Parts: sequence; C-alpha cells; structure tokens
Amino acid sequence: MDGIGSISGAVIALLLFPIMGFQNIFLIAFIPGAIAVLLILFIREKHQKKHEIHAKKFTFKTSLKSLPSNLKLFILVSSIFTFGHFGYAFILLRASNIGLEFNTAIFLYVLFYTIYTIFIIPASILSDKIGRKPVIVTGYILFGVTSIGLFFTNNYSMILIMFVIYGIFYAFIDGVQRAFVVDLAPPDLKATALGTFHTAIGIVALPGGLILGLIWDAVSPEIMFIYASILALFSISLFGFIKN
Repeated sequence: MDGIGSISGAVIALLLFPIMGFQNIFLIAFIPGAIAVLLILFIREKHQKKHEIHAKKFTFKTSLKSLPSNLKLFILVSSIFTFGHFGYAFILLRASNIGLEFNTAIFLYVLFYTIYTIFIIPASILSDKIGRKPVIVTGYILFGVTSIGLFFTNNYSMILIMFVIYGIFYAFIDGVQRAFVVDLAPPDLKATALGTFHTAIGIVALPGGLILGLIWDAVSPEIMFIYASILALFSISLFGFIKN
C-alpha cells in the first residue's frame, strides 16, 4: 500500500507539474500528509494487562545489552551494506549523463516503485517459506548486479533495466530485513531491536552517502559503483556467520 501511494503521488505530480509548477505541487502534497496524521488518531493499540507491562523493567542500556549477539551481528552486516548502498537518486544522476529530462526522471521513479510494489509481497511470502537469509542475500546480490550494470551503462535502455533490477532488490530487503530483526529479537525486546536496527542504519547512511558522493565527484561514477559492489560482496560473505 505504501508503494501504491508512492506511485500514485508521482503520477499525480507528473500530471500537475506542467499546470501548477513545483511550488504549488508541494502545497498540494501537504493535504494527503495532513489527512494521514488525522487518520492515525483513530488507530487504537492493543492494551496489555498490567502484570504484563510491569513484569520486566529495562533501562535503555540494559535493553541493548540484552539483544542477542546473533542479532547484533546482523545489524552490523546490514550497516556495512548500507554504507555502500546508493539510493535511486544516484541512478537518476547516472541517467542524467545520457540526457535525462525531468519527465523521464519522474517516469523512472514510478517504474522503480511499480516494480517494488509488484515484488514486495512475493518476496515476503518467499521469506516466510524458505527463511529470511536466502531472500536478503539474494537482494544483496541483485544490488551488486545493479552496481556492476551501472558501471557499464551507456544508454537509456540499460538505465531502464537497472531500475527494474534495483526495484526487485529493494523489494527483497525492505520488509524482510525488519522481519529478520523481529525473528532474532527476544519477545520482550522486539521494538528495541527494531529501533536499534534503524538507528544503526541511519547513523551509517549519512557518512555512507557522503563518501559515495565524494567518490562520484572526485574520482568517477564508475569507481563509486565498483566501491558499492565491493561492500555488497563483503556483506554477503559475512552472512555466513549469522544463524537463523
């Protein structure tokens, strides 16, 4: 549903842009955002019984120490991968080298989210059947293929193919990584585990993106894609140490 929203928003923006321009589109985008906030107010949480709530009291420091070492290893591996994970914006930058226009950029964004939306549920079902690790590793491999493919990309057709593969990759890791964190976490620390996972990802994403951008500007886009593929390969190799 999140993917469908992204696709719909991008298509509407593409249709309204010639008529309204950037500034008015951002104003219109405020409306569904405000509606979403209001709808959250009507969502009710399940109330735990008092003895369940007070059964254990953890401080934040104690909670982090209580996370299993296997989970901490997975968080480390996913953080290393994130350090070299370039977003679709870098693929759009690559496409700009071959004369990308604004409307084409929006189309590629829609294509990426369409592929992601098509594959996200099958990937999640597959992870329920065969396990999280094989699906996540497959996703990392697809990212490596995308990186190598973008190294050789020199025409619009190849950019389209890379966006399709990137969409499949993202579908294979987006929900499954979070599900794996929940699987590996103790029953009473699942939220703490997810918070720790996303904090670690966030901490490395900023310097990781900065380094990717510096390599792009100071050396070349091709070297940046090679660097990203090497980190992906390293992350895949570390997966052998993570237990289900």
